Order: sequence, then structure tokens, then C-alpha cells
Amino acid sequence: MKQAFILRGLPGSGKTHYAQSLADDLVAGDASQYFICSTDDFFVQDGHYQFDKHKLPEYHNLNLARYIKALAEGIPLVIVDNTNIKKWEFIAYIEAAHALGYQVKEVIVGEVKDKAMQHLYAQRNTHKVALRTIAKMAYQFEW
Repeated sequence: MKQAFILRGLPGSGKTHYAQSLADDLVAGDASQYFICSTDDFFVQDGHYQFDKHKLPEYHNLNLARYIKALAEGIPLVIVDNTNIKKWEFIAYIEAAHALGYQVKEVIVGEVKDKAMQHLYAQRNTHKVALRTIAKMAYQFEW
């Protein structure tokens, strides 16, 4: 059975850890059996994460393209590791997976509306996203 997981959650909520744990659990971490697609990967230059909001639309498109490529190759487990705050941000991922015969599961990682958790996420996210931004994302989160 081919599976696609669409992860959703605030920065620092544990999406990347969840994605790797999921791959470890479902395919024993066999790298030939899974692919994790994260737009964040495109912001890594010479081993350092350098966010540029002007590049975000381009990098989201590149991430979607490599996701579709992974699906087309028939990789058994494909995971999207993005915040996906609004539904329009991930609908193309769902439609592509369905079109290519994948079972799709949407997973919300962490507690979106919990203010204490938002503080924790602001402290532990690796991209230095400020609490104010995380709180705004939580407010805009579409269920």
C-alpha cells in the first residue's frame, strides 16, 4: 500500500522529528522506501539554514515538484514536512497523491491553539521563528 502523509503544525512543534519517526516505524528507516519533502531543505546553503521570504513561493513549487516525482516513482511512503497552516497550501499534495493511487493521511503535529505550547515551540524551533509569528500562524490555522 502506497501512503502519503501531509504533516501540519507550527514551527517547533516536532514535524521533522515526527516525519523521521514515522519513516522509522513504517519502513524501518529503509531510505529506498520513503522520501520526506520539506520546503525548508531549499533554504539550506552550505550547511546553514538561510530563510528568504522572497524565495518561499519558488521553493514551495520546487518541493511540490519533487513530491510529485517521488509519487510517480512509486516510493511507498512519501511525507510532506511543512507547516501547511492554510488548506490551500497542501491541497495540491493531496490531489497529486490521490491521482497516483496513494492513500493520504493528514496529521496535525503538536497543539496549535495552546499558548503554553506556542511558547515552547518558539524556544525550540531551529529556524528562530519568533513567538509573535508562531501565535499569528496559530490564529490563522485552518482546520
